[in-house]
Amino acid sequence: MKQWFVAHTQPSKEALAELELSQQGFEVYLPRYQKVRRHARKIDTVLAPLFPRYLFLAFDLTFDQWRSVNGTRGISYLLMNTDLPISVPDLIIKKLKANEDREGNLPLSSLVLFAKGDKVRIAEGTLEGQVASFEKLDSCQRVQLLLNFLGRETKVSLPIYAVDVA
Repeated sequence: MKQWFVAHTQPSKEALAELELSQQGFEVYLPRYQKVRRHARKIDTVLAPLFPRYLFLAFDLTFDQWRSVNGTRGISYLLMNTDLPISVPDLIIKKLKANEDREGNLPLSSLVLFAKGDKVRIAEGTLEGQVASFEKLDSCQRVQLLLNFLGRETKVSLPIYAVDVA
């Protein structure tokens, strides 16, 4: 019976590893999202891996030659628990795939773990450690927060990775 497993890739080699593993007959899943990229006064969107340096692949431990994965171009190693790869629950992959849009990309709004009014802790930047109230995720993939600062509620916009559950 096929199960899902996780492979750690070489830096920025997720697409190469996906291609190589597919050519070997493995079922591969590399979740991607539209990332806003800012560089030198230019803003554009690019497809980026949802989990940088990781991808999922399905195989049967008893029948498939899964040890060849570690020798595949673009792969660093399979995540292992002693002598066997660590499996990922099928439900996680199904939920990720169910949230994909028509082009096969995951909108970040489908992955937001917060509801309006939830308390979040700022994890990076000058406001690190402050607790704020989650408002929404905007179209630029930034979280909008209400922060109680100097006795007033102030709106703050931060990258999604800069907040954690309070």
